[in-house]
Amino acid sequence: MKTCIGKIFLLSIGGAGIIAAGNTALAQPAQYPQSQYQVQVQVQQDPSWRPDAHGQDHWERFDAPPPRYEAVPPPPRTGFAWQKGYWERSHRAEPRWTKGYWIPVAVQPAPVPAPPPAQYERPKIERISADALFRFDQASLQQMLPQGRAQLAALAKRLAQSRFARIEVRGYTDRLGSDSYNLNLSIRRATTVKDVLVSYGIPAARIKALGLGAQEPVTQCSDNLAKEALIRCLLPNRRVEIAVFAVQ
Repeated sequence: MKTCIGKIFLLSIGGAGIIAAGNTALAQPAQYPQSQYQVQVQVQQDPSWRPDAHGQDHWERFDAPPPRYEAVPPPPRTGFAWQKGYWERSHRAEPRWTKGYWIPVAVQPAPVPAPPPAQYERPKIERISADALFRFDQASLQQMLPQGRAQLAALAKRLAQSRFARIEVRGYTDRLGSDSYNLNLSIRRATTVKDVLVSYGIPAARIKALGLGAQEPVTQCSDNLAKEALIRCLLPNRRVEIAVFAVQ
């Protein structure tokens, strides 16, 4: 009995030693002999990866030989940029030099020149006194004075013998009265003058009647004047202007 117990004790001690030795061996990294076929990866000074002819990424990084200097040929046409030559190597083969070549690039469109400054039309102005056309505060065709109609007839004859693009008939009043009344009066006078010109053969589609009221006065008069004197002083402001625009 004692002999069996001793054998069991010795076996347990031996098993513990074997387990401890195994743990010690696992804790240490395995040592392997160095292979004589280890891959030597060379690093290029300016590393880049280029695909091979099959579209696979098989190019390696390497120390490129000194660059070759090539004469750049003239481009085939506009829209090309020169791609410099470069060294490359694949599958540990000897480095080979790829010559430079022209590559197409996007051509920037030529800048559109700025349009020339606008040329404003400078019409020829025919100015007729409103008092020569109408009596004070009048504007209808029946109220037009004979001398005013004669001036319009002479103007229509000159226009018929010339080339023009269009005509503006601009009616003006003095500052006496309200703005709304003066504006209405100036429109009626300009419309009457237009009707007379049309009656003498000027195309109505090429005439535009405008009423500007007391705008753009030609002269300034003091309010200290008597009424009759003030009306006479403001005579230049009561007018009709015929603006003739030439053919461009």
